[in-house]
Amino acid sequence: MRRFLRFGVWSLVGLLVVVTALNLTVAKLPAMPPADGKYISLHGKDIHYTDQPGQGMPVVMIHGLPGTYLDFEPVVRQLQGRRVIAIDRPGFGWSKGGWLPVAEQIDAVHELLTQLKLSPAIVVGHSFGGAVTLGLARRYPRDVAKMILVAPGAGGLQSKMPDRLQAHYIQFSQLPVIHTLIEVTAGNLIKRVSAIPAAGHAFEPEPVNPAYEQRLLAVTMTPGNLAAYASEELQFDDTMRWVDDNVSDIRVPSVIVGALGDQLVAIDHARRLADKLPQTRLITVDGNHMIPYTHPDVIAAEVRSAG
Repeated sequence: MRRFLRFGVWSLVGLLVVVTALNLTVAKLPAMPPADGKYISLHGKDIHYTDQPGQGMPVVMIHGLPGTYLDFEPVVRQLQGRRVIAIDRPGFGWSKGGWLPVAEQIDAVHELLTQLKLSPAIVVGHSFGGAVTLGLARRYPRDVAKMILVAPGAGGLQSKMPDRLQAHYIQFSQLPVIHTLIEVTAGNLIKRVSAIPAAGHAFEPEPVNPAYEQRLLAVTMTPGNLAAYASEELQFDDTMRWVDDNVSDIRVPSVIVGALGDQLVAIDHARRLADKLPQTRLITVDGNHMIPYTHPDVIAAEVRSAG
């Protein structure tokens, strides 16, 4: 029995050494690249954004959960000659200072539109960014000339248990001593094992876009981005209920773009939102949740048609 116990202990020690070595070498995450945009102080946070110069009504783009302003890069490329502002929501991407609850995010977007003199703007919201866009239209309707809601988080959408458990794990893993232990022994491995399959669901059945995957590992897996993701995920259901309760009072013209094969925000949610949201129409496309990658032309066409 003693020999068996000693063998077991040494086996575990050996396994820990191997896992730690892999974690610090092969599985090491890429470094976060430097920011290439601008910063604006909003609600006590330094919010990162890019501002493409151009003509016509300004276009403001709000990414999902998680995400960065670069999730709209394929769309922005098709809007050369138009002024396009793409933001990193508080806590996400290259923004600094941490996360804000959604109600305060809405106020922060309003402040951005005011400070940069963008109102009224065409506002494009993808996924959770669609929920923020709906909140903006409800609270500050004069800010929004038209909403383009891309696979929007609304229409009865609720969180899933694995996502809530992951959010709780992230918060636990960021406790001071725990964070150090996990990061040294298996942190990189855990992030890779959890992040890549999750991205796979968003792009399914297509492969994950290589640039998105690189950004997911280099930016979204940083402590600040993970903390923002966990906080937002744990408030997800309350946010969705608030949005759905206010949808019928929104009077801003809009279009909803939903994908028939979306595995994250099923097309039925888009249809329910379209039924309840006044002055809207629904466009359906083939493909997955990442419509800005699969159908940037559809989004760009809706922007151009808005003015």
